[in-house]
Amino acid sequence: MSNGMIPDQTPLDVESLPDSGELPGIIALLGELKPGAVLFEEGLARLFDRHPASIKRAVQRGELPPPCRLFGGNAWTAGALVRHIEKRLEQAAKESERQSQRVAKLSP
Repeated sequence: MSNGMIPDQTPLDVESLPDSGELPGIIALLGELKPGAVLFEEGLARLFDRHPASIKRAVQRGELPPPCRLFGGNAWTAGALVRHIEKRLEQAAKESERQSQRVAKLSP
């Protein structure tokens, strides 16, 4: 049960994900999941096409939200992941705007 799971306990078919040649850099499945869909570490690693250790490091860097322990493994909901990414995007946009304002004040 290391793949992500959806609330009705049906295994998430990460094998059906398009390969990177079809949609490079696009993680469409995350957006298609219901917010309550549960993803375990290995399923998230496969979703992002990364090694599970990379998922752990992304959590340490704050790029992903901290997981909760569920059935002895790390788990997230799709909604928590999307909210975290959206919050980080908002913070980046605000920081970019602050930086632009600082540069504008210093420019002649």
